[in-house]
Amino acid sequence: MLRRLKDKALTAGARTAINTQIKAYGTMLKLDLDSKNKSLSFEVMLHGETQPLHVHVARYELSEEHDKHLLRVYGVQTSRRWIDTLAASYLEGKAFAIPEEYVKLLKVMV
Repeated sequence: MLRRLKDKALTAGARTAINTQIKAYGTMLKLDLDSKNKSLSFEVMLHGETQPLHVHVARYELSEEHDKHLLRVYGVQTSRRWIDTLAASYLEGKAFAIPEEYVKLLKVMV
């Protein structure tokens, strides 16, 4: 119960932060975070599209290496087959630096 409340609170903050970062591409409509299983799902309405993009990340990892905070994602599946292929090639298991202003928020997800 407490974890669900934490996830809901974190989701609200993360959604606002993500929308700030992706406004040139579209708007995040929904974000569901499961910090226990380290998975997440979200919907994004991309500019020029008529239907939202549904994305599920089966597992995420947060780590710190050489004073940088990193995010890795695994098992990305979307509602667009071509994006699944793109995600498998360019996202799966690759480390992405997290901007410092979001590190505090993301540490709660660990």
